[in-house]
Amino acid sequence: MKKSELKRAAEEVVERLAGNYPDARCHLDFRNEFELLISTVLAAQCTDVRVNMVMVPLYDSKYKRPEDILSDGVDRFRDEIRSVNFFNNKSKAVISICDTLVKEHGGKVPGTMEELTKLAGVGRKSASVVLGNCFGREDVIIVDTHLKRVASRIGLIKESDPDKIEIELKKIIPADKQFRFSMRIGEHGRQVCKARKPDCGKCFLSDICKSAFRT
Repeated sequence: MKKSELKRAAEEVVERLAGNYPDARCHLDFRNEFELLISTVLAAQCTDVRVNMVMVPLYDSKYKRPEDILSDGVDRFRDEIRSVNFFNNKSKAVISICDTLVKEHGGKVPGTMEELTKLAGVGRKSASVVLGNCFGREDVIIVDTHLKRVASRIGLIKESDPDKIEIELKKIIPADKQFRFSMRIGEHGRQVCKARKPDCGKCFLSDICKSAFRT
């Protein structure tokens, strides 16, 4: 597909997603950037539902600031999140994050991609989640498994590496629509274009999807 055709296809996808998922939101429960940052790190290779079950009560009861997690220490925090996948490594990453937030950022979550990705366990995807949801950044692409799967099936991307996918999409999705596009295509992946069995018969993108008639 030529670049001009790809951009037109992307514009159509953006418009249809906006019409069908105007209020798509993050599936992690949070009240501030600190809670979302920690939950996003814990959600890697784990369900949002599980992370919400574990962390929401902890945020309510004792983990209101990075200092609170540091005060508990890695052993106690690890015990608290034991039902989260890879809890051992994640507990170490969270302790490191909290330590850096306190020592280098006055206990606050920084609001730039560069600063966020310097934190332990925080890649561009996690940073984009925080920047878009908490700092009002519209020019971020959240390359999660849903976006990767759906964008590939539609034919918007060719790459498989998340960083390269982000570059691909930034070339065809307007900067002021990138975050909302990410949230909406993720929702479409959850509801319709599922990993094991996409429901092409009910998909409002099937007429322009490169994979719709192969399922």
